[in-house]
Amino acid sequence: MSASLYDVRVWMTRYIMGSYLILGVIGNLINIFMFTRRKSRLYNSCSLYLLAISISHILNASWGIIPSIYNLNHVDPSTYSYIYCKLRSYSQHSIVMIGRTLMVVACIDRYAICSNYQRFRLLNKLQVAFRIIIGIIIAWPCINIYLLFVMIFTGKNCVMLSSFTFIWAIYTVVVPGILTPLLMTIFGLLAIRNRRRLQGRLNGNRNRNNKRDYTLMVMLLSEVLVYVISTSSFPVITLYKAITTNVVKSVQRQEIETFITFFGSSFLLYLNPSSTFYIFIIVSNNYRHECKRAFLRLCMRLTGGMNKVSTIGTNTFINRHNETQI
Repeated sequence: MSASLYDVRVWMTRYIMGSYLILGVIGNLINIFMFTRRKSRLYNSCSLYLLAISISHILNASWGIIPSIYNLNHVDPSTYSYIYCKLRSYSQHSIVMIGRTLMVVACIDRYAICSNYQRFRLLNKLQVAFRIIIGIIIAWPCINIYLLFVMIFTGKNCVMLSSFTFIWAIYTVVVPGILTPLLMTIFGLLAIRNRRRLQGRLNGNRNRNNKRDYTLMVMLLSEVLVYVISTSSFPVITLYKAITTNVVKSVQRQEIETFITFFGSSFLLYLNPSSTFYIFIIVSNNYRHECKRAFLRLCMRLTGGMNKVSTIGTNTFINRHNETQI
């Protein structure tokens, strides 16, 4: 069984998670392209959060999946590099928590736009959203600085301090496991309730803005749903590992637990950052149309530029030929 589970894990890492990486990077780059277009009908504070989330997803998937694939045929750098041991968990967790916090704030942004409190609606301004994003990017690397001290390089392995393992497990359950999805769900449901309450009062140009806001809200909440599903097992696995650290386990049990840990802590965990674009185009007709319109314009510009170059080159050749005849 151990050999078969190991082979399955290697195959899933090499091919499926490799596909995660390629499709995820391509999809998130398309998201970045779409959300940076100021002329886009989707351009507002929520799209700015989704832009930042897409960038964090690329970093998260790259920094998480590439080392896993590399380690299949090479020695894990954390087993011989002191610096890599210290920076690996620190940088990875900072990137992950930046993305998660941005998703929470994006849900709050969708709730704020339908709020009756005018000062709360200030959160929807682009300048405010930009400052919040910068604050989140600065805050999490500062908060996670303790990881540089609790990760210990033994000369052969990179491990967390045994005295800190249980504390880390409790933190993983409470913050990423309970608090983060709970806040996303609460503000997402409040945003839906407020939008339904205000839907009948909007008309004219506000109706167009309302349609755009609804599109972004559907996209965001769909991503939240995938996030909750794909990360729900990770805190449980972390807590289980901390509780059973000192338990004597058979080889077969260790192999099974290793596979379950891989499935919940790596395979499912990177599903969300790799699937964002594909979630968006599935759940939103408007986003699909915006993507088609943007790429058609891009193709027209590229083909138009090539035609201009071809025309200029042809005219130059004709003029030189005429001058030679003269």
